[in-house]
Amino acid sequence: MMGISKNGSRVLCFVIDTTGSMSDDIAAVRETTSLIIDSKRGTPDEPSAYILVPFNDPDFGPLMRTTDPDVFKAQINALSADGGGDFPEMSLSGLQVALTGAPPSSEIFLFTDAPAKDLNLMGTVIALIERTKSVVSFFLTGSLGLRRRRASDQGQGQVQHSRMVESDSQLYMELSQASGGQAIQVTKTELPKATSIIVESSSSSLVTILQAVRSPGRADNFSFTVDESVRNLTAYVTGSSLSFTLTSPSGIPQIYHLSFLFNQG
Repeated sequence: MMGISKNGSRVLCFVIDTTGSMSDDIAAVRETTSLIIDSKRGTPDEPSAYILVPFNDPDFGPLMRTTDPDVFKAQINALSADGGGDFPEMSLSGLQVALTGAPPSSEIFLFTDAPAKDLNLMGTVIALIERTKSVVSFFLTGSLGLRRRRASDQGQGQVQHSRMVESDSQLYMELSQASGGQAIQVTKTELPKATSIIVESSSSSLVTILQAVRSPGRADNFSFTVDESVRNLTAYVTGSSLSFTLTSPSGIPQIYHLSFLFNQG
């Protein structure tokens, strides 16, 4: 939930999975990143620099940095999805490169369809998040169903099916919560809608005044105080098949029943 202004230009960083299973999603990722870049141009939120970190398996990086948004777009458009072998990927390694190479208080977006293979880096990544005060948000495009991946140990043209289960995505949820970001599970067709939520919530004129995560989900009540100087308040709710009630200070409730993966009220 957002309100209360803050100042300062951030560096915008994208960490992008380029393994073979992302071949169905890479075009949507290009479109999404372009929307994020364009939404910040000419605004107080226009980044002072742009950073791109691709990751594959076993390779990750290199970190690419520019101050030109058009050069940044060209770097992203040049990415292709290939390789990877087994399903888990080196996502935390890519994120570590971004957190190490980007300045403090950067805005980082990670795109992947797979769980993290390099779980041993979890503590290091959390420490970097706490030290740099960077905000990390995740677009998880593989959480909703089966994904195709070419099997490296089988004949050419063979595919094996894998999927990211709830325990896999939970790691990304924990990292986003630690940084004040968001983790949104989407299909490639839902990426534009998810993008609008992320962009709005990352504006420099907004700060989080309440954030809570429940996994597994359960009934709960959350109260928060809004300073009278706040002019706009937005509530973001992520999850699946959920219901919630938003009650105004005067006691008037608004009830929502949702089957989408994210919503704002």
